[in-house]
Amino acid sequence: MMQDGTINLEDYTKSDWTITLNDRVITSFTTHEGSKLIIGRSPDADVVIDNTAISRHHSSLELRDGRHYLADLKSTNGTTVNGKKIASKVPISNKDVIFIGKFRLIQAAADEQHASSSYATAMDIDDEATVFVSSPRQQAAAQPGQATTPSTTTEIYRLTVVEGSASPASLSLDGKSSVKIGKDPSCDMIISGWLVGKPQCYVVSKKDKYFIVPQRAWANTKLNDVIIKEERLLRKGDIIQIKSVKIRFD
Repeated sequence: MMQDGTINLEDYTKSDWTITLNDRVITSFTTHEGSKLIIGRSPDADVVIDNTAISRHHSSLELRDGRHYLADLKSTNGTTVNGKKIASKVPISNKDVIFIGKFRLIQAAADEQHASSSYATAMDIDDEATVFVSSPRQQAAAQPGQATTPSTTTEIYRLTVVEGSASPASLSLDGKSSVKIGKDPSCDMIISGWLVGKPQCYVVSKKDKYFIVPQRAWANTKLNDVIIKEERLLRKGDIIQIKSVKIRFD
């Protein structure tokens, strides 16, 4: 809502979502007004959860006229809202407790969404990735005449290609909550290759630490020469490898 009390309709045309398992973030994505996303295990799902407890096409989530609707797509392990299994499309809000199989689906609170939308960079309407958010420190610096507040975190992390080819060859993580690596044109770092996944992996910031979250793909994601299938903490100097491409986290 604007300072004069009027409603900014742009704030209500998208929402941020997170899928967690035992309080661990599995993936994040954004819904946009008029969009319908399929959540499932299949690589052709809009939001992929690579777990046998999830059906290939498990649930659908859509945003219509500013309201979200969730439906179960005849999944094996069901979709629940506030402890009750659903079948047909039902309206949901950020106050509902939602599970897709054993995974929890969480919508950001309205005030958090609106704060984030002030800093969110542009992205494709069908992009399932996290909104990449610029830090308040960067936003303040971009506004002439305003004093900037020194950040308590001065260290800036970066992904740098040290072997093979990717675009860009170097990517700053400053001000980003998540970056997507893969062959899809919407990725922040693009790696071409027949077996590389559209989203091959994500690098996610959580509580001043960075984690790599591999996605389902024909090509393996390696961390320091070891194939990884689950989220791993990143440390300075770690090497992420996708086929012949090696990326250093530092």
